[in-house]
Amino acid sequence: MVVTIKKILLTLILITYLFEGAMAEELTTSDRLDIIDVMSSYAKGIDTKDFDFYEKIFSEDVEVNIIYDPNFRSGDQVTLNGKEEWISYVKEAVSKYKSSQHMLGNPLISFEDGIAKVRTDIQATHYYKEGADKKSTLWGHYVTHMKKIDGSWKVVKHTLTSIGSD
Repeated sequence: MVVTIKKILLTLILITYLFEGAMAEELTTSDRLDIIDVMSSYAKGIDTKDFDFYEKIFSEDVEVNIIYDPNFRSGDQVTLNGKEEWISYVKEAVSKYKSSQHMLGNPLISFEDGIAKVRTDIQATHYYKEGADKKSTLWGHYVTHMKKIDGSWKVVKHTLTSIGSD
């Protein structure tokens, strides 16, 4: 009888442990909405050139990769390490635009080992300061890795892949 109770208790403990571990790998609805807000903040920060607002969504050691198509910036690939380097790059890049609009598609979110991975389609139109009608549009997608740091979702890795531009 005592052996049976011990087996039952050990089985229940094991099931509870396994179940809680499985649940830990799931995102809550609130987490998903917060992650979507981070992506929306990404677009808003660039388009408004509010860099104090924009930099808050990144971890200090963020890694950013940009893979341009051949029609935009000669198809260069850029890798930046750290928030300071990334923000500096963005400030310089958008300084030639009087305005821009980053339109994001529906985010596809997966979650594994504490990292949320978000794939988001993008269409970014840039209106240049020089030339009333001069603009460029870039199409592509982001793959953004986020991690909860001090209770907030932060971008720890971000990749832009350009698939076309005019």
